This record gives sequence, C-alpha cells and structure tokens, in this order.
Amino acid sequence: MTAPTEDKTLSAECTVGEEPGYEDLHTWCRQTKDVPLPHSNGEILLVRRCTCGCHKPGS
Repeated sequence: MTAPTEDKTLSAECTVGEEPGYEDLHTWCRQTKDVPLPHSNGEILLVRRCTCGCHKPGS
C-alpha cells in the first residue's frame, strides 16, 4: 500500500522556479490565495492558491 500523496498545486512561476537558475521566479508568483468562482459560496475554485513552500508563513 502506498502513502497518500500531498496535493501540490504550483503556479507557472513556481513550477519554473524549481529549475536550477530560475529560483528568483518564486517572487513573481501572485497565486497566494484561492479565488472562488462567483456565486459558488467558495465551494468551486476558479484558481487554486499555489502550495509552494515559498508561500508558507515565516519562510
């Protein structure tokens, strides 16, 4: 049995920022909050927040 995987949703900037030489692109990421679809009561997301470690508090 395999362990559950962590859901990792990265923005385009953070995806490229994981490549050597492009680390500075993490600062360009603007997906720091979930954006809900209008009138969905927050249940349906239009844009997911980026879950990159660079957005965690204190980093």
